[in-house]
Amino acid sequence: MVDAASSHPPADPLAGVLDLVRLRGTVLGVAELGAPWGLRSPGFEDLAVHIVVRGGAHLELEGRRHSLALRAGDVALVAAGQVHAIRDAPRSGVVSFRRLRRAPRVDSRTVRWGGDGPRTTLVVGCLELDAAGRDLLTAALPPVVHLPAEAASAGQLGLVHALAGEVARPGLGAEPVLTRLAELLFIQALRTCIAAGTAEHGWLRALADPAIARALAAVHADPGADWTVAALAARAGMSRSAFAPAFHRLVGEPPLAYVTTWRMRTAARALEQDAAVSLKELAARVGYGSDEAFSRAFKNWAGAPPGQYRRAAREAKVEARPHHRGLGPDEPRR
Repeated sequence: MVDAASSHPPADPLAGVLDLVRLRGTVLGVAELGAPWGLRSPGFEDLAVHIVVRGGAHLELEGRRHSLALRAGDVALVAAGQVHAIRDAPRSGVVSFRRLRRAPRVDSRTVRWGGDGPRTTLVVGCLELDAAGRDLLTAALPPVVHLPAEAASAGQLGLVHALAGEVARPGLGAEPVLTRLAELLFIQALRTCIAAGTAEHGWLRALADPAIARALAAVHADPGADWTVAALAARAGMSRSAFAPAFHRLVGEPPLAYVTTWRMRTAARALEQDAAVSLKELAARVGYGSDEAFSRAFKNWAGAPPGQYRRAAREAKVEARPHHRGLGPDEPRR
């Protein structure tokens, strides 16, 4: 444990978040679509990813009046459970994504659908998050994240081109390559949200504020430190009186409440991943002087004591559902 008021704060607060998230990108398939065409989803179980490789499309979210125009090279991430449609033109009819499972196949990954008009190539995928990831990320993200090609960095364009090329001409190890590329696109989407200030609320929105981001980075790097409001304010380079209300406004909870939440998230991840870690060791890691005090705090947060939580996590792994296969995403669980 380090002194919270000493040492230099880590430079990357997003890294601490990503350390707690288990993410798996899956490319469901490729659709070669001829106008007119239209597809509708009742909502993916996970974050949906739509990448326009060629042509264009209109993405519409239920409850929103205006569609989002997508062009070649654009990427759109749609929140889990969000009803949406994607089509060549606003008035084109739509069918369920599930219909693509019965569409004519060009190859094992690509289907052909639609009319004889201008063609669009659409890569469809999903980003599966574990429970901790869903809790951390989905509430912070807007209903749709748009990564337009015209405003993209060279890195984003490189990822899109690499993914499109791997889909078109899969080589050895194609599946893990596609997984990694999809995951990197997601990190790019988080960066875009932070830079544009489009995050809904919470820690993701706060990362756009350099001072608050420094405090968050310090907590993420060492949740077990002896954090006080004064120590966090010092990391932010602000007075205590200015820091506390600014933190609460941006993050959505007081500084020390956030510290407690982050400690519990860190402990939950350790319980899920490390069967050998003892409660005493884990308590010290997240800033508690005894395993009894830690157990009480964890039960208040998780609704179950650490041992029960670990057993439930182990059972959930055994019963985990298989990854998506083929176009036509599953509906969200009810």
